Amino acid sequence: MQDQSYLNDYVFHYSSFNEQWAAIPREQYTQYWSNYNLKGIIRSRSFNTLLDIIHKTKGDLNDLNKKLNITNE
Repeated sequence: MQDQSYLNDYVFHYSSFNEQWAAIPREQYTQYWSNYNLKGIIRSRSFNTLLDIIHKTKGDLNDLNKKLNITNE
């Protein structure tokens, strides 16, 4: 079995308001509750989509941002 310890770096939250899952990097977890539009949060209606994205990037947000063409400005 491959190492999936990078999943430990995320907290998952489901919002029934917008019917979406959020994958929140642990270092941004407390900020998430006061700033919904915080950069670095991955959202999807499908939990499995979030897992697929995190697995493909092995949890590397820089890699994810490059693939999604997101800047940190």
